[in-house]
Amino acid sequence: MDAELQFTVEATAKGHTLFSLVCQTIGLREHWYFGLKFLDKITNEWTWLQMNKTILSQPLHILSNTILSKRPDSPNTSDNFKPHLLRSPPTSASNSTLSLPSSLSSGGQQYPKGTLELYFVVKFYPEDITNELIQDITRHLFYLQVKQDILNMDIYCPPDTAAHLASLALQAKFSDYDQIISSSEPFNLESEALLPLSCFQKIELSRTDWFDRIIALWRTHASLTRDESEMAYLKHAQDLDMFGLSFFEISKMQGANKSNTLSQQQSDQPSIAAELWLGIDSLGIRFYKKNKLRPEVFFSWCDIKSVTAHDKKVILNMAGDKHATFAFYSAKSSVSKEILDLATGNHELYMRRRREESIEIQQMRYFEEQQKKEKLRVFARERQLRLQAEKERDEIERKFIEYQQQMKEIHDTLLKYQEAAELLARKAHISSEEARLQAEKAIEIETQLERCKYEMNRNEEEKRLYARQISECEQIISTLVNDSVKNRNEAEELKLEVAKWRVAEAAAREKLLSITQLNQSIAVSTAAQHAQHNLAQSSPRTISPPPYRPMHRVQEPNPNDERAYLIEKQSKQAQLALQLQDLKNVIQSKTIEGQKTQLDMDYEQNLAVGDNKYSTIQKASSGTASKRMAMLQDL
Repeated sequence: MDAELQFTVEATAKGHTLFSLVCQTIGLREHWYFGLKFLDKITNEWTWLQMNKTILSQPLHILSNTILSKRPDSPNTSDNFKPHLLRSPPTSASNSTLSLPSSLSSGGQQYPKGTLELYFVVKFYPEDITNELIQDITRHLFYLQVKQDILNMDIYCPPDTAAHLASLALQAKFSDYDQIISSSEPFNLESEALLPLSCFQKIELSRTDWFDRIIALWRTHASLTRDESEMAYLKHAQDLDMFGLSFFEISKMQGANKSNTLSQQQSDQPSIAAELWLGIDSLGIRFYKKNKLRPEVFFSWCDIKSVTAHDKKVILNMAGDKHATFAFYSAKSSVSKEILDLATGNHELYMRRRREESIEIQQMRYFEEQQKKEKLRVFARERQLRLQAEKERDEIERKFIEYQQQMKEIHDTLLKYQEAAELLARKAHISSEEARLQAEKAIEIETQLERCKYEMNRNEEEKRLYARQISECEQIISTLVNDSVKNRNEAEELKLEVAKWRVAEAAAREKLLSITQLNQSIAVSTAAQHAQHNLAQSSPRTISPPPYRPMHRVQEPNPNDERAYLIEKQSKQAQLALQLQDLKNVIQSKTIEGQKTQLDMDYEQNLAVGDNKYSTIQKASSGTASKRMAMLQDL
């Protein structure tokens, strides 16, 4: 969704008044990089708001009272300029609007009622984006604008570089991939704008394949903060050939062709063929003929004395030689005014960077350095705590595994005890049954002995016979009695053994119960630590720096942890380089030749000869200014 800022100003308020309100509202002090754009109601083109003129004197569209802000959707809007608008305070790369309600009257003059809509965008780029940007809000605004320019293909970006930048953008927005996957929050990668549309059109890779490649690159950026990810994004984007460049179609003109000049100026709509491209950035002015990635001639701002514009005509006056000039035409007078505006602003910033820094800049740098030190201190402390927490987690997991192993061994031992107790109980039962049967048999034999004795009294002869039988029976009885006593003793011993096993079984059950309770307490403490860690991770990362006070002593990090961190970082960089090289090889094999654009072919041509952004500038700026002027005339 769009973010809006609404202000009510006086009818005579000038552009710089509104611009100052916006900068103060979002806390931006490096205001010289930005500007306000609006849709010209006369030419239907995007135009910079003039800071020294009143707002209502400029040709802004006045919307109705019922619409506070509306994103322009006319066909000319996307053809001329795509306003990659930034939130205030920015949190994503989506467009944002600045609404200016006006129901104004001054000096008896009634102004129309309605809403004036303007857009806050980057106007000038620094030479070195990593060292010149001071405030975090400035860096974040640049990150959002550059990201949107790449996605809209206003800045040409090779597919492999686009995938790498997409992984950094995901790290900046969501933090570590593994942390997102382990959390319970819903995550849908397909809803994110990651790559320019041209990557899907000219490369035979499905969206799933692209996402898998990007996720693999994303995982190599683990532990990078949002600020570090955005700065890494800008560092890589700064090396793109079209980064920070504003292109204009121009038509060259020889200095002697004054009659043609006058005739073109007097005509209402001259038909000017685009013979050259003019590029303006923080380093100077470049001229392109066919290849927009390779300038033919480059003039640094120190080579240019002044730039003047009259109607559609723009004149470059070179330093050192008052006769060294180059004149050319733009398609419209508004374009020549924009060229003059951008040239003047970039030249002023170029000269300011080469002078001693003002007190304001020094104060800003000091403030940001203090804030950065505080952030680094907090980050170092958080990293140390995280490493310590990971060690504790690993130790707890190791102990938990050991406890599980012990529980398994105790459980197995308990099962063995139960089986042995059951076996002994069965043996005791069998022994008791045998003793009972032997006792019954002894009683039966005694009965027979009594009967035999009775018969002996009746018959002597039978007595002798019975005497032998009696002696035999007595032996048998004594044997049975001894066996019965022995069996009874064995039964008593088995009962004692069963009692011992049952006592051991009860002790094992108590030990198992204590270990289970200990594991539950460890699980509860682990869950509490994870909850505290998640709470710390969900807290906002950007902190407001406290007022100046002496720094507290911080516990020195462990050298072993620092060494492990550096080794891990080097391994991630090596892994990232291998993945990028593999992605380049896949892209080369999957590229559709018929879908290549002119910029793709220009990039491959530069790559074939080993040129990049900086080598092409060096070649285009070789030679003296007069020699380069002659080369420009020959174009």
